[in-house]
Amino acid sequence: MKSKAKQNTFDLVCLQSASGAMLVPYRFERTRQVKRMNLHVDSSSVVVLKAPLRQSQASGVRFMEEHGDWICRMLETRKSIPKLHSYLMKHPHLSLAGRSVPLVLRFKAGVCQHVIEDTAGRVILTVDPGKVLVPQLVSLLKSIAREFLPTRLMELARKHQLKPHGITVRNQKSRWGSCSETGAISLNWRLVLLSPPLQDHVLLHELAHLKHFDHSKGFHQFLKALDPSSEKHARRLDADASLLIDLGQAEL
Repeated sequence: MKSKAKQNTFDLVCLQSASGAMLVPYRFERTRQVKRMNLHVDSSSVVVLKAPLRQSQASGVRFMEEHGDWICRMLETRKSIPKLHSYLMKHPHLSLAGRSVPLVLRFKAGVCQHVIEDTAGRVILTVDPGKVLVPQLVSLLKSIAREFLPTRLMELARKHQLKPHGITVRNQKSRWGSCSETGAISLNWRLVLLSPPLQDHVLLHELAHLKHFDHSKGFHQFLKALDPSSEKHARRLDADASLLIDLGQAEL
């Protein structure tokens, strides 16, 4: 677990893009978990550069300079991240048990609850308009995720004869999920906001780590056996769903 002090510190780099120069905050992290450098922008609009242990920070800066256009585009996109309640009103559905379920948002004084209607096949979220909205929505969605995500993961695990050792649903800042060396899988509650195919892709990705605790060629081959469209799903997750990971974070 990273300390808050480490997470809140960053350096600055000047990157060139098609729209001009931009001073960009970044955090350089060496880790055994990656075999090559990769980038993402966190919820605070800080670029996080993860690199293998052997890589120097100078080589990391050169890597960011080579990808300056992409980084600047991502930072501009972050400015338009929707509010959680606005997103739910524009995309009124959740992915539960492998299917898309209609979502209804209601307001009632003194009430914060969710109801899953089996007959109507929909989920109703009722929140108190007199209280801060986002914490209520996050609490309700986390409860739903804790009810459905472990069950769906176990369905897929049984189908492929895999056995995780413990499942938790959490509020990760930048990951859709993770798998420990002991086989414990942790899932982000925001997975219920993804489409069913993308949600299953993430679940299968974590299950694949039960056989390959890395991102080696063997891992990707095994993942493709579990999810034949894994490459397409991974691209869609990066392109279409990357902003969902930040929903509700800055608003809490």
